[in-house]
Amino acid sequence: MKAVFNELPGEFLDKIKAIYPSVFPKVCETFLHKKEQTFRINSLKTALPELKEDLDRQGIRYRELHWPKGSFILRSENKEIQRSAAYIDGKIYMQNVSSMIPPLLLEPKKGEKILDLCAAPGAKTSEIASLAGREIELIAMEKLGIRYQKLLATLRIQGVDFAKTLMEDGIEAGRRYPGYFDKVMVDAPCSGEALFYMRDPRSFKPWSQKRVKELSHTQKVLIFSGITALKPGGELVYSTCTFSPEENEEVVDWALKKFEGLRLMPADMPLPNKSRGLASWEGKGFSKEMGMTMRVLPNDYMEGFYIAKMKKEKI
Repeated sequence: MKAVFNELPGEFLDKIKAIYPSVFPKVCETFLHKKEQTFRINSLKTALPELKEDLDRQGIRYRELHWPKGSFILRSENKEIQRSAAYIDGKIYMQNVSSMIPPLLLEPKKGEKILDLCAAPGAKTSEIASLAGREIELIAMEKLGIRYQKLLATLRIQGVDFAKTLMEDGIEAGRRYPGYFDKVMVDAPCSGEALFYMRDPRSFKPWSQKRVKELSHTQKVLIFSGITALKPGGELVYSTCTFSPEENEEVVDWALKKFEGLRLMPADMPLPNKSRGLASWEGKGFSKEMGMTMRVLPNDYMEGFYIAKMKKEKI
C-alpha cells in the first residue's frame, strides 16, 4: 500500500524553518516516520544485569543505549514486549528517550521532597521514583479524571506505592504547598509539535498559533505555581515536547522576570542532537542566560524536546 502523507500547516513549517534554519530539512524528515520504540529500566524492581538476562530469556530483541544508562531501543515487535513478564511485572517502562531526560536533570535524591506538577500518565513520576528510590516524599498531581486513572495504573504497575497522588490542578500546588519542595517537575501540557506525524492528520489538525499562545498562558500559570511551591535553594525542571518558543524560552524568560533570585542552571546532557535555547524570537530578546537551556533535536528514536533547569535562590 502506498504511504499517504498529509501537508503540515504552512504557518507551522515557517516557524520550524525560523527556529532551525540550518537543519530545517532534517527536522521536517522526522515528521515522515514513527519513532523507534524505546524503554528504560525500573530500578525499584530489578537491576540492569538481571533485566538483560530476563529480556534475553524471554526472547526480546533490543539494542542497549550507552546513555541514558538502563535505556534500550526495542527491536522486537511491540506486541511481543507487551506480552513479556518484564513489561507485565513493571520491570521496564516504555518511554521515549527524550522524555527520560527531565527527571535525570532533576537529579532526585534520597530524603528529598519532590513534586510532579502535571504527572499523568506517570512516565516521569515513575522515573523519579526509579532514580531516587523509596526514601523520598513524592507527590504527583493530575487534574483530569481519565488521565488520573492512568497515573494510578502506572504507579501501581511500577511499584511506586509510596507516592501521594492528588486529582487536582497543578496551579493549586503553590497555594497548597508554599515553599515546601526540594525539587519540582513541570512537564507542561503543550501543543505537542514534536509528535506530529504526516500520515496521521489527527496528530497536527488541532494545531494553530492561537492555541500555542493559549497554552503559553497556561504554562506560565503552572510554572509560577511550581516555583512558589519550591523552598529557597530548591530546583525546578521545566520541559515540553514542542518546538514553539512561545511555549519554551518565552515561558522561562517570563518566570525569570517574575521571581527575583530565580536563576537558570545548565541543562546539558551528553547528546549530539541538541542545541541551545534561543536568544530571541520575533524581535523579542530573552535573558542572556537562555543559552543554558536545551533543545533536543528529533532523530530516529528521540522526540524533539525543550528542557530548562532553574534554582530558587531566595523568595
